[in-house]
Amino acid sequence: MNDPLQLSGWKNLLLVLLGLILLLAIGMLGYVMLEGWGWIDSLYMTFITFSTVGFQEVNPLHPMSRFFTMFIVLSGLILISLLSASVTSIFVRRELIINYKSKKMKKKIQRQKNHVILCGAGDTGRTIVNEFKIARRPLVVLEQDEEVVTDLAEHYPQMMFIVGDATKDEVLIEAGVEHANGLISTLSEDRDNLFVVISARNLNPELNIIARSVDQHTAGKMYKAGATHVVSPNLTEGMRMAATILRPNLVGFLDVMMHDEDLELRLEEVTVPPNTSFEGKTLREIEIPQRTGLIVIAIKQVVDGQARFNFNPRSGTKIGHGDVLIVLGNRDKVERLNAHLVRAVE
Repeated sequence: MNDPLQLSGWKNLLLVLLGLILLLAIGMLGYVMLEGWGWIDSLYMTFITFSTVGFQEVNPLHPMSRFFTMFIVLSGLILISLLSASVTSIFVRRELIINYKSKKMKKKIQRQKNHVILCGAGDTGRTIVNEFKIARRPLVVLEQDEEVVTDLAEHYPQMMFIVGDATKDEVLIEAGVEHANGLISTLSEDRDNLFVVISARNLNPELNIIARSVDQHTAGKMYKAGATHVVSPNLTEGMRMAATILRPNLVGFLDVMMHDEDLELRLEEVTVPPNTSFEGKTLREIEIPQRTGLIVIAIKQVVDGQARFNFNPRSGTKIGHGDVLIVLGNRDKVERLNAHLVRAVE
């Protein structure tokens, strides 16, 4: 959407240009009527007069024509001054608007807590941005290409963007890495992703870091550098292709579940907060389907120090803080469950 101030600047410029064209027409007509010159000579005389270039007159002027020439000179000076002011105003306003939006964005990012940082807004990054938009989760996007950021900002006006090199510590700090909950690095070069992992881990030891690695030999280095998870596109694509042949209906179902924005049902996760009054209660007692409309598909629980998934849990399954509920439903129902758990804490 165009800024009203910027539109006003272009409107003023257009009015000044129309004024100059009108002055040319008046000057041509005046010299034709007063001196009886031809149209070309009249146009030339008018142009050199209001532009004040100081060329010699086309022909000697009568007294009345000299007064008319003074009018053209004065009007030309005024309009050229207005033209210069209008052009300057457009660029100044543009810079002011950019600086204002940049400061506003920085303040918004500084207020963020437990957000996620995305490094790189290429094809993979765009998919991630769209998923975070659907999930209504705060995301700060770091991208070096200003054109990419401008394009994304038009499609996702609520997202937070920073133009900068994600491999530099100061850029990560500007994105609030010290207060972030997670970081996703999808830069095109494995080397750059490795630098991001090292920097992010040093700045925030508790950060959940997911990095992209094209070369599987680099994946081990990323884990050593501090990555929580490393995703290899080649491995993922190979598994996906094989699954599409072996289990086509399942893959089709998951595609609809994960990528159809119009579909009400999606797979989501909810973490049980600490000190909840639901501690030690069963799924039957909590009544999640009745209260929220969600279906509990699985529960991730830590048993003897090992994380395990309890798929299709029975109604008598007890939950505790830190358990992760994998549920089926829309985002509104998930927020309803979160609110229900928070009220239980209070």
